Formats: sequence, C-alpha cells, structure tokens
Amino acid sequence: MRKRTVKILKGVAIALVALALVYFIAVSVSAAKLRGAYAALRADGRPMELHEIIPADVPETENAAGLYESAALLLKAQPTPERGFLWYLGDLSGEFIDESIAPDKLVELKGLIAQDIVARALWIVEQGTRRRSCRFDLDYESGIDIRLPHVSAMRSFAHILGAKALLEAQAGNMDIAWDAVPVQLKLGDALRTEPVLVSQIVRIAIVGGTSCETIRKLCEIEPPNAQRSGDLEDLLKSFEDVRPLVRAIDGERMLFGEWAFNLPKRELLKQHDFFSQDSPDDILTVLGVCFKPVFLAYHTSYLKIMHESARRMEQAHLLERGGALNEIVESERRGLVWSLVPAMARVKVMHRSMQADIRITCTGPALLQSKAARGAFPQTLTGFEPADVRDPFSGAPLIYRSGAEDFVLYSIGPDEKDNNGSPKRDKQEKDWDIVWQFPRPRETTGRQPATQAEETADHPDEAEIYGVK
Repeated sequence: MRKRTVKILKGVAIALVALALVYFIAVSVSAAKLRGAYAALRADGRPMELHEIIPADVPETENAAGLYESAALLLKAQPTPERGFLWYLGDLSGEFIDESIAPDKLVELKGLIAQDIVARALWIVEQGTRRRSCRFDLDYESGIDIRLPHVSAMRSFAHILGAKALLEAQAGNMDIAWDAVPVQLKLGDALRTEPVLVSQIVRIAIVGGTSCETIRKLCEIEPPNAQRSGDLEDLLKSFEDVRPLVRAIDGERMLFGEWAFNLPKRELLKQHDFFSQDSPDDILTVLGVCFKPVFLAYHTSYLKIMHESARRMEQAHLLERGGALNEIVESERRGLVWSLVPAMARVKVMHRSMQADIRITCTGPALLQSKAARGAFPQTLTGFEPADVRDPFSGAPLIYRSGAEDFVLYSIGPDEKDNNGSPKRDKQEKDWDIVWQFPRPRETTGRQPATQAEETADHPDEAEIYGVK
C-alpha cells in the first residue's frame, strides 16, 4: 500500500512539474509575441506614450472651448418641460433639418430660436469659431470613465445653427443664412485634435450629416455666390484629412485598451460588463483573463488589430474590398478582444461616407453656377477637377445625370453597388446610394432621405461604438 501511495505521489509530482513547465513555456511564448506586437508598433512609428496623442495646452485667450462651454451652460440653464433646453432645441432643430418635424413642433421651434437667449448663445459660439484653437479639459487618464459632455453639446449647436440658417433663408435673409454655415463647419472642426473615436464620429456627423444637408437645402432656395462657394469648399475639403481619425484609433489603443489590460484582474472583469454588449463567449473571457498565457494572447491580438486598423485608416485613399478590415479583425478577435475592439470597419465606412457627402456637396454648387452662367446644367462632369468628383467607394467619378431643371449626383455608397441613385430610407441596410437630388423630391409623409453620416452617427456614444462589431 505504501509503495503504491509513493508511486501515486511521484506521478502527481511529475504531472505538476510538467504542467508548470508547460505553463512557463506558454507564458514565455505569449510574452514574446506581445513584445513583438509592441516592437511592430514602434517600428511603424505609432505613438506609444500618452503625451504623443493628448492635445497640447492652449492659452486661454486662444482657446475656444471656454466659449463653447459657456454657450452650452447658458442654454442648459433655461427651463423646459423636456430634458435640458439645449438638447431639446437641438433635437427639434435636427427634426426640422431632416423634415420629420410635426407642424406644432415647427411653430415651437421658430419661437424658441427667436429667443434672445438663443441668439446670445449662438453669438458666443460664433466668437469661439474665431479663436485659433480648441482644447477641452478632459481627464485622459480615466480610461472608459472619461467624460465627454461637450460632444453632444457641439452636435446640438450644429443642429441649431442649421435650423437657424434654413429659417433665415425661408425668410429671405440669405446672407445671414449662408453666414451660419462656416460657423457650423468650424464648430465641427473644434473636435479635430481629440484622440477619441466618439469625438471624431460626432465630428463626422456634424460635417457629413448636418452641414452637408444644410448646404444642399440652402442651395434649393438660393445657391451661394462663387466666392462663398469657394470658401465653403475649402472648409469642407479640410475634413477629408484622415489624420484626426488615425490619431483617435491610436488614442483608443492607449487611452482605453492599454488602460484595460493594465487593470487588476477583478476590476477588469467588472469593466468587461461595459464593453461586452454582444460577446458570445463571456465564460471563456473570464477564464482567459485569469489564465496568464491566454490573457497575454488577448493583449497581443488587440494590439495587432488596432495597429492594422490605424495603418489601413492611414491609407484610406487606397481602395479595398469593403469586408477586408472585418476579415482581419475576425481573425484575431476572441474573448476579451471581442469586447475591446471598436467597430473599425464601420468607422472606416463612416469616414468614406463623409468624403462622398463632402465631394457631392462641393460639386453641386458648381453645377448650379454653371447652369446660371450657361442656361443649362453640364451634360457630364468633364471639366471639373477629378479629385473633386471621384467616388471614394469606387475610385470612379461620381455618377451624374441632369435634366433641364434638375440633376442627380451620387456615390455608390458602402454596398459598392450602383442602385440607380436610390437614396437611403430610414434604417434601410442595403440597395441605396449617397445621393443629392436637385431639387429634392417632396414626400407627403415620413422622413426625408438623410445623408449617410446622419444615419450612422445620430447619437454616438461609447456603448454604441463598442457594441456594434
């Protein structure tokens, strides 16, 4: 009996030593792969320290953030039966821009926008756009607990400015109406330096959605003159720069991903509940977090995905099959990685959709000016600058058709298929294009077709970005 017990104990000891050796080897291999992922990031010139992505301090006299915040506080302090006055007025304005507002609400909107306090707030916003820089005071070391109250305020002000412009245009005050558009665009540009995807998606929504839609609707009342059109084109084209979005992807990696992987395991599992909107393997995630070789493998996969996402976003001018980035993400995404990686393919589509909206919106006024000068719309886009009319989804020129008094100008959109200029309707997922129909067809009921950026970034927040893969 004693010999048998000794043999059993020896067997158990050998098994434990073998398991320990396997564990040690697994940890060593996983750690080596993680070091390799960091080395690849450094070799590619990606930022590795927070100070490389956090915006530099701005002198108070040059910083627009304080003015935007004071304008927001001014309206938030106003009484309203709904939630805060700023958000309520912003939502009403958004409904007016996309023509989904009820008649009684339109009357209410006109009364609210005519208030002196609103005029005062918009004047403060306009003063802010005259300043050289904008840097909001954010706690960049708080991980997913970072607070971004300003982004929804900026979006609300963009809607209010758009509604104000359209109401002034309907009243015949075209100079006042067109003067509001550069303020709207510069308001969106105030988020340019923030290394957070939420901020950049709101920026895309303001420009590719609200501003482009405002410009198109104003053109139906009275197109801008050549000087104003050129100024707006310069502002719009500046938003095609992909660098703010690339910086935000690096920011996601450093501000949120690295923050999460450096949390104590117990705290990380608590935070996992925030990220894991649709993760199919929560039990495996818990086991992986507690088992070091798998945890290191998660970290390595996360870095690889974020590295490749930044690299491909940086090369956004190169056309690639729509699902290519998704395939790369799927090959590395598992467990905790599933929860931490934002919807990168969707973000890239949103940026391309904004590019399409910008190019369409820049080309339309030129077509209208050509008709005013020659009495007819051009038969083709020949003669326009090629860079202006290239569809970011196909690389070919935007598709254009004209009649005696109308034109259709469109991009084939994210499904990379020509749907004959059919605009997106509500939550339609496919078989639509990014379209400007001039003049816009009037519908008796329902919401008017919206720009792609309006649909994809209507209320962006952290949960939405991490919850949609």
